[in-house]
Amino acid sequence: MEAAREVNGFIIMPTHDTWTRTHDLALLFVALAYGTDYQLSDEELATITDKLRGWRNDFTVEQVQETVVEAMAIFLEDGAEHEVHRAIYELKDGLSEEERRRALEEVVQIAEADGILLNSEQSLISVVAEAWGLKEAGRRYIEESAVSVEGAEGWSLLHDITLIYIVLAHSTDNDLSEDEISAMIECLDEWQPDLQEDGIRTVLREALGFYAQGPDPAALQRSIEAIKDGLPLLQRLALLDDLVYIARVDGELTEHERDMLASLSSAWDIGIRLNGLASRQNRSA
Repeated sequence: MEAAREVNGFIIMPTHDTWTRTHDLALLFVALAYGTDYQLSDEELATITDKLRGWRNDFTVEQVQETVVEAMAIFLEDGAEHEVHRAIYELKDGLSEEERRRALEEVVQIAEADGILLNSEQSLISVVAEAWGLKEAGRRYIEESAVSVEGAEGWSLLHDITLIYIVLAHSTDNDLSEDEISAMIECLDEWQPDLQEDGIRTVLREALGFYAQGPDPAALQRSIEAIKDGLPLLQRLALLDDLVYIARVDGELTEHERDMLASLSSAWDIGIRLNGLASRQNRSA
């Protein structure tokens, strides 16, 4: 069995000898279909099974279903976000570019299987596309989706995310620099890739307007809870990574920033040390 190794700041433990690339694909498909809304529709399950059989035409339907069950069992365990992260990077290394494009297309098709492309599904698609060096392809697949795409009307989860960005960046020195604003826009673009920059800036202005009114702690707590309820664990981990990136734009993390990040990590049930997070500055563009 292979030794443990580090990928993007995470310690990746070796998988069992019987775990295959098909299991990694199944785990990614399950994370997309179930992990984004905690529901697995019959349409999504049928699509997952069909797509996996395309990768392993030597498997019977029963063998494919068993693979999906094994992947689901891993996904329901503690630390599942690390397993999904490992699978994404194992697939990056193990698939050719053509195969990665095919797998990304199938990820989108699985997300579309229930007739709507959720914001959380769009976010995970973007994470996978960026990790695989297919950021523009991921954006295009979302823009060209044939199903209903969940958008942001009024105050949305994207506003909640933006508000937390602002609180972290501004509360440490009572200032928002151009670099911090640019970092926020960069991060928001990945959460809502179907929005043009004007749309992202509109969300940012609206969240800034709300913050300028001096929201009470209860209002901020509602945003924190909305994020916990609205994002699966893998996306909450990605959001915490965003916050570390934004905090580091103007230098090393301050004690105040570390305390706030630790508090958010606890509120979002993320059991991870801050020094275990990957810096977005090390991610591919």
